[in-house]
Amino acid sequence: MSGSTVPTIWDVCLTHDPVYGGIYRSVCNFARAFDGQILSFDDGAVDRSGWREEPRVVRVACRPRPWNRSCHLVTGSMAAAAAQAVAGADLLVVHSLFRGHAPWAAEWCRAHGRPYFSVLEGCLDPWGLANRALAKRLWLTARGRPFFAGAARVIAATNQEAAKAAAWVPADRLAVVHWPVTLPSAAGRDAARQAFRAERGIPAEARVLLFVGRLHPMKRPTHLVEAFLRAGVSDCHLVVAGMEEGVSIASLERLVPPDAAARVHFTGSLGAADVEAACHAADGFISLSHRENFGYALAEALACGLPVIVTPGHDLAHDIAADGARGFPCGWLLRDDAAETAIAAIREFAVTPAATLETLGAAGRAWAADHLSFDRFRTNLRRLAAEALGRSETPA
Repeated sequence: MSGSTVPTIWDVCLTHDPVYGGIYRSVCNFARAFDGQILSFDDGAVDRSGWREEPRVVRVACRPRPWNRSCHLVTGSMAAAAAQAVAGADLLVVHSLFRGHAPWAAEWCRAHGRPYFSVLEGCLDPWGLANRALAKRLWLTARGRPFFAGAARVIAATNQEAAKAAAWVPADRLAVVHWPVTLPSAAGRDAARQAFRAERGIPAEARVLLFVGRLHPMKRPTHLVEAFLRAGVSDCHLVVAGMEEGVSIASLERLVPPDAAARVHFTGSLGAADVEAACHAADGFISLSHRENFGYALAEALACGLPVIVTPGHDLAHDIAADGARGFPCGWLLRDDAAETAIAAIREFAVTPAATLETLGAAGRAWAADHLSFDRFRTNLRRLAAEALGRSETPA
């Protein structure tokens, strides 16, 4: 192909929908970076009545239903519809594993002499592999190894994720590209902080820890609430923001004794603007999740300038620590998942001078501005695409 030709790049994924959180966001970012289109193999589980479809998305329904709802198999009719959609593509970018869309994309690329990327999306994390372990390992052995071997690049969001993938992915295929987040403006910060706190009865002088994420057992919201209560930091408030997914707000509320009820706040799911307001209202971010292969909530907290308390399962935190001359420069990267370790960090946060917290937050914001900008993300991806397409320059 001519070096002056803008390549046609398609992201291939499963059920492209905001309800799927981080993967949805990742696919959107890749498509934006490549100015490309999205091919979604849809499971039909999401109600789209009244849905305003994104213009760059083409959907192929998983047939027949219900036994193929999860797209374990790409049938002949599905393959024909998908091939018609991506006809003329120069590169396919395949998000996630363990379903029929991945081998289909590899086969299409082989047949048409085109390269493809694999974006891991956390699929090779040991915590995730332990769920339906036998089926996943059979897939990786039979389908995964040839899929990775044929990929021009296998993309991980962090160095930790790349290390976890090393058992399955050839080293010369792996590339690390940090996902992008927006650096919030400081304009209106004080007003947003005051409004968020006033709505929830949080005093202006109180110190606030914020958790943002799905209320899922993996993210251990129960453990978080218990650790905060056991820390006994009477002048601190905890804000827990996120949609229920396996853990109910009611079950968390039952953990809170009456004398602490005014200091523990459950907001439910928040929109993007409200999450930003919550970050402005907070003095620190906390997550005691078992694992986060990237962790958008952590990344956004850093971008907002919050010092953070995070467990070692947050892979992004290890990349920050690796860049720090004195270890983790923007808060507390805990040594383990033990409750006592988290309690000690919460107590230390509660008595740390405000100026020190600001210094920690500024270090995190500076790291995010340098490493997590969209421009850097786009430049890195386009360089990889240029290499895969045999070009010396970055695609326009």
